[in-house]
Amino acid sequence: MIVKKLALLGSAIAMVGACSKLPSDDVKGNSATANTAATTAASTPATAATRTRGVLESVGKESLALKTYDGKSVTVPIGADTKFAWVVASSLASLKSGDFVGTATSGPDNALRAVELVIFPEAMRGTGEGHYGWDVPGVVASAGGGANASSGMTNGTVQQQSGMTNGTVQQQSGMTNGTVTGGAGKPGETVLTIGYKGGTAKVLVPVGTPIVRFEPTERTVLAKGQKLFVVEAPGAKGAKFVAVGKDGITPPM
Repeated sequence: MIVKKLALLGSAIAMVGACSKLPSDDVKGNSATANTAATTAASTPATAATRTRGVLESVGKESLALKTYDGKSVTVPIGADTKFAWVVASSLASLKSGDFVGTATSGPDNALRAVELVIFPEAMRGTGEGHYGWDVPGVVASAGGGANASSGMTNGTVQQQSGMTNGTVQQQSGMTNGTVTGGAGKPGETVLTIGYKGGTAKVLVPVGTPIVRFEPTERTVLAKGQKLFVVEAPGAKGAKFVAVGKDGITPPM
């Protein structure tokens, strides 16, 4: 049952990734690019997903009321097809060869620096593979930053891990997902080489980067004060996906 629920979550997130893509989002060549990061969802209103991040204020029969991290009150619809997942704490030490991961990043395409890392369960392998536009990650928005940041999403396969101790945070942000190869995480900063259809990306994971996993759950766990990440697909009656921070965690994506 858990595997089935995770597979459904993967399908929901994959659909979100597909409807988030912009016409120029497909990346060609051997290195990740952030050219589409500066293109906003507003430029393609017919295809862009809506992502809402904030604190749950109340739960209605068919909607959720949230206070976003910039202080706005927002109501998002939910329905029978909405998928729910806990966001639970994890660690780089739990990262093993073959894991499929997702990471929001800051920095230009030749110096990507992770601001968060999601380790996907096996049933969600391949979720949203590719490179496409993204907005300000939750870990940045919840800290009151990123108002002028641009971003992207890249899903793929991690080909290598190595130790690293340098890197500089830039305004630009993005998302890279992939499968880990090359052993478990090491103490200190680590560089992941992540491959996806059309290219690769090297991502530095600094010490202290929020690292999380998904666990399937139901809407019955919703409670005032939880931090949420909600995705709505265009034309859908209810949100496709609601990630709920467990034990006070902020969904960092």
